Amino acid sequence: MDAHVVWDLVWTSLQGGHYDIDALRARVRDDSHFIEDMGIDSLDLVEFYLRLEERFNVKLKEDDYARLTSVQAITALLAVKGHA
Repeated sequence: MDAHVVWDLVWTSLQGGHYDIDALRARVRDDSHFIEDMGIDSLDLVEFYLRLEERFNVKLKEDDYARLTSVQAITALLAVKGHA
């Protein structure tokens, strides 16, 4: 699984919001925490998770959300679900 695809979904989900996307792109890593390191709010995370489900044709369970804290965690989960 290429993390760039997941990052593209993150950036698309944050467009039009109050985020400085260029500044975020310059400092984040695959293991950066969406809330703690990037300051993404819960509503924007929900939009991102919906885009993720649609893009990869997966259904996330409520238990999954607590673990999906970074691009690294998402790519690991997608690999387990057969989207490597």
